[in-house]
Amino acid sequence: MTGVPLYMQLFNQIKEQIAQGIFKPGDMLPSEHDLTEKLNASRTTIRKGLSTLYSNGYITPVPGKGYYVKKPEIDNYTLYFSEKSCIQNYSGETKLLEVKLVPPNKLSSQLGDIKRSFVISRWLIYVYNKPAAYDIKYLPYEKGKPIIEKEIHYATISEMVAKHQSLFSVKKTLKISAPRITRELNNLLNLENEHSVILVEQKIFSDQDQLIGYGQLFIRDEYCNLVAESFYRQR
Repeated sequence: MTGVPLYMQLFNQIKEQIAQGIFKPGDMLPSEHDLTEKLNASRTTIRKGLSTLYSNGYITPVPGKGYYVKKPEIDNYTLYFSEKSCIQNYSGETKLLEVKLVPPNKLSSQLGDIKRSFVISRWLIYVYNKPAAYDIKYLPYEKGKPIIEKEIHYATISEMVAKHQSLFSVKKTLKISAPRITRELNNLLNLENEHSVILVEQKIFSDQDQLIGYGQLFIRDEYCNLVAESFYRQR
């Protein structure tokens, strides 16, 4: 294959043989010596190709024996999440319901043991003039910052945190659940008996493991667009 490095030729060849079932999970690959002779390549090139197969999840090394085809992790999925794209037909139509400052002792049930006051902003998100999601954001209060001023605009929790903190040094967690339908949710989202709600919770922590952002996004079921995919065959 002209222009393709030898180690990538080895990678593509074995990947294809695994996909076709020539090599099955648990099978041992030919030795480095055999592969070296077959491709007329250096041992370094063969090891680079095998390392690429390993880093992409196709094989696993067994010290003193060789490389074995790995069983596909078919239960592992990658979830592509964005606060905006997870709402079907999101167009940017939002309404600010409330912004308020809350002391730490009033937030222990949601945020745990915190020492700072937080600013809470509550938003309704519309799709075709109908309420599709209810969004609550919690951010630490910093005196003099524009977070509680009238010019506040709707943004994702990450975008709001990024105004005061580099996102390269944070840790984020995501939790998806089906919450209990409260009277408040029912009224805000105009729910009917057949409708349900998906709750997406995000927490953002600093490199000192301090909570610097918390978001709760309640999405009506018919507007929820959460997709996860498995890429084992496509690597």
